[in-house]
Amino acid sequence: MSSTSSPPAASTARPLVRLGVGWWAWAVLVLGGLVVFAVGGGILAGGLVMAAGFAVAAVLRAVLPADKAGGLHIRGRRIDVLLHGLMAVAVVLAAVLVHLREAT
Repeated sequence: MSSTSSPPAASTARPLVRLGVGWWAWAVLVLGGLVVFAVGGGILAGGLVMAAGFAVAAVLRAVLPADKAGGLHIRGRRIDVLLHGLMAVAVVLAAVLVHLREAT
């Protein structure tokens, strides 16, 4: 008895999601902050650049429609904006606290 399996139908395939300009802006800012932090040694500057990336992602997710948000559209609009905003605040707090501890 041989069983043959047919390939999955095209309708069950996951649709291609374009990352979009917003995602790339977020990625460039966060990676730029990591580079400033790692290479330049600027904890505060790198943290602020990364936090700006998360803040930009929150604003873009809030104003762009779901089909234009690309890779920033993961969950519902409110949850995405809330989590990106909280991440921006958390990164700023962490960078400031580490910078203050470093200065003493």
